[in-house]
Amino acid sequence: MSSVAGSSFRVIDVHTHIGCYRDLVSGDPSWSRVTLEALVSYLDGCDGAGAVVLPVYSWNVDLMPTEYVLEACSRYPGRLIPFCVVDVREVCLEERVTRYVDMGARGFGEHTSKIPVDHECNLKLYRLCGRLGIPILIHVAHSRKSTYGMLDTPDLRGLEKVVREYSDVDFIMHGPGWWRCISEHFDPDVEYPEGPVDSPGRAVYLLENYGNVYGDLSAYSGFNALNRDLGFARRFLERLSRKLLYGTDLEGFFEPEKSHLALLKSLNLTDSTLENILHRNIERLLKA
Repeated sequence: MSSVAGSSFRVIDVHTHIGCYRDLVSGDPSWSRVTLEALVSYLDGCDGAGAVVLPVYSWNVDLMPTEYVLEACSRYPGRLIPFCVVDVREVCLEERVTRYVDMGARGFGEHTSKIPVDHECNLKLYRLCGRLGIPILIHVAHSRKSTYGMLDTPDLRGLEKVVREYSDVDFIMHGPGWWRCISEHFDPDVEYPEGPVDSPGRAVYLLENYGNVYGDLSAYSGFNALNRDLGFARRFLERLSRKLLYGTDLEGFFEPEKSHLALLKSLNLTDSTLENILHRNIERLLKA
């Protein structure tokens, strides 16, 4: 158990990765430091958090395959929760995802294939996740110039169509293309908009109106969405506390001053809001 705001709550980080395991080392010098042991040490410093560990593999980015994530998580049962991922353009998608779920994967993601949200390959994935009863965590790209990530219009119209049609699938949304939409108005050329949120945007609308849409607060995109307007952030977190998930993408590992946990603690949130965001929501999604 972990001490947060004076009470004991569990903490589960829904968005972590490893960048160095066995014979694989990330080509990114920063991520190459994230061994399994370094991840666990980082979690120890985040109030002893547990974590979802996400493989990173698609035709657009290749960091750590599902097989390695499953093996790494097996060394910390009950604390590390593996997801799985397959590029949706591969012909063996259904067979591999089903096998990974049988091996212990609890969800699909991080989904980074750089194709439109309503592409037929993605629709096949949504149908599969519905049949298997697993959530999907999606990185939304900032633009077509982004290296990886799901593509959609700036106002997420394609995503709305998808979450309405696939109401039996839980969508965990993440990334700059998603979190810039916390505000109604933004420059589509700016990846991380700054300044006060003048009025709630499409991300807020989707969270409010679709029971199967959730927000992953991780990475700089999630940190910035809250930190840019702390007054709005507190109201947003309280009102949608059952739709938001604590995650970091190890932002605080690389830049300790950008701690999602410290930011949440600073907002004087109610105990129930913190409990929902820090662990209850992901536990409900994973039927823990």
